[in-house]
Amino acid sequence: MRVLRVDALKRLVEVVPETTLDLLNVFRLVSVGDTLYSETSREVKKERADGSYDSERVRLRIGVEVEKKTLEPMMRRIAFLGRIVYESRDLGLEGKYHSIHLSPGTPITIESRQNFQRLNAFAKHYKRYEKLVGGDLLVVLVDDEGISVIQIGRLGMKALFEKRLVAAGKREPEERLRAVAMLYSGAANVLEKRVEEDESSEILVFGPSIFVDDFLQYLKRNKRGLLSRVRRTGYVSEGASSGIGELLRNRVLHEYGERVKVVADAEAVEELIAAMARDPASVAVGLRECLRAVELGAASRLLVDEAFLWEHLTESDVERLLDMAEQSGAAVQVIASGYEAADKIAALGGVAATLRYPLPPATQNK
Repeated sequence: MRVLRVDALKRLVEVVPETTLDLLNVFRLVSVGDTLYSETSREVKKERADGSYDSERVRLRIGVEVEKKTLEPMMRRIAFLGRIVYESRDLGLEGKYHSIHLSPGTPITIESRQNFQRLNAFAKHYKRYEKLVGGDLLVVLVDDEGISVIQIGRLGMKALFEKRLVAAGKREPEERLRAVAMLYSGAANVLEKRVEEDESSEILVFGPSIFVDDFLQYLKRNKRGLLSRVRRTGYVSEGASSGIGELLRNRVLHEYGERVKVVADAEAVEELIAAMARDPASVAVGLRECLRAVELGAASRLLVDEAFLWEHLTESDVERLLDMAEQSGAAVQVIASGYEAADKIAALGGVAATLRYPLPPATQNK
């Protein structure tokens, strides 16, 4: 989430949601009665002297006083319905109903006369992350079968390059050397491009030590500039993109957890699973157990699968769970969809909590 502006006098914040997770945070933040300002377009018809009409699509800024908000899980976007209370051009729209559909990348201004304190706290939370130093991680995974380059950053993780040796490249030594050199060259070109785009990017190289050394020697001979950007090397058992899961599970990237959400999510889930293995009574799993834990003030940290929220956020029990967690001081961490960590929380019922103390058995209703 990018925070563009905070105006305490007008009691508003202007933000740009960058991920679907940001949209969920905006959805929870906006209350009925708040006013949202957004850019939109309208078709305006102008009558000619001969009675015919010309139409023109114009851009304007409108403000909508929220009366209803909805989640659109299939589209992964949110919508707010209300009456227009402000228009930057006089088109006679005030008082009419309008829906604002919000997707990642769309700027939105939220004005709240009643809950500005919460808005301000929300903005400060995201401003803190903007101040953290460091660019994306460019993780190179290399082994005897091939090489991959994975970009891990504030907005998530994606594979930039992944090539495996074909069978022909594994037979003859000279042929293999040429094939490996081509793979290394392709990976190095991708790294070079990303470093040019973001000079704060850091290169990390992982794999069996013999192949890590081999790739570093290639950089020394051909791409010395890239070699100077390598910040860390280490071991991982495979060079395919799936090897990134091994790094995350083993906390190899722990030092980057504060500024890289994918790392923080993976470590939080692994810590919960380890606690559950040591003492099942130290965690709560599933909505019912977690709700009871926050009601009793026993939950210290709540982990929630993002996909679970898209499907259930408007349900009263889920709203109560999140509100009470916030009131009780329990940390709430939404695990971003699309990664192994989210799959593990989904398998536990979509929500799990680490506890401050074990809970007594729940009494059964008769």
